[in-house]
Amino acid sequence: MTIDDELLLELFKPDRYGKVGKDSLIVKIVGKRAIYYNLEELQRFYLDTDAVIKKEKTHICPDIVIYGEITRTQAQIAIELENDIKWDFGESLRQVKNYKNKFGDVRVIIPETYKRFAPLYKNEEFRVYLWKAKRKWQCLRCGTINVNKSRIPPKCEGKDSEGNECKNNSRNEFDLVGLKDADIEEYM
Repeated sequence: MTIDDELLLELFKPDRYGKVGKDSLIVKIVGKRAIYYNLEELQRFYLDTDAVIKKEKTHICPDIVIYGEITRTQAQIAIELENDIKWDFGESLRQVKNYKNKFGDVRVIIPETYKRFAPLYKNEEFRVYLWKAKRKWQCLRCGTINVNKSRIPPKCEGKDSEGNECKNNSRNEFDLVGLKDADIEEYM
């Protein structure tokens, strides 16, 4: 699993039918739980590159598109979810600016560790949300689940099959298996 996958699970906490579940974090962003959503939905539209001569076909793919009666004026919200691994502010900003041409309401979710970039999104009139969470890393040697805030797997604190301390600290021998204490707040 990737951090993006785990964040999506925390955002929606889907029930067995894929509907938004109880205590889902998306409610903090959208304002209600009774919504419809699509993930990674490819959108096509024509962008006027030269007002008279040609139109360019453009493809965009927001991470999340929310449908339904969210507000009286807007029926769709595009949400870009950013992780803390290989994040590039410039690329992210270009993406959400493209979404703004198709969706009037575009929101960005960024890691709390990159809070210093939130004012730059706000300057471009995007609503910004900060996420934070502890990662659950499962040791592939002993099966123990270790929890930490770092994006780098910790030194294992479990016991091996013989009752000895595992002390596994190989990055390749841990799997990300979930998040703990995940939360989102709007940057004001």
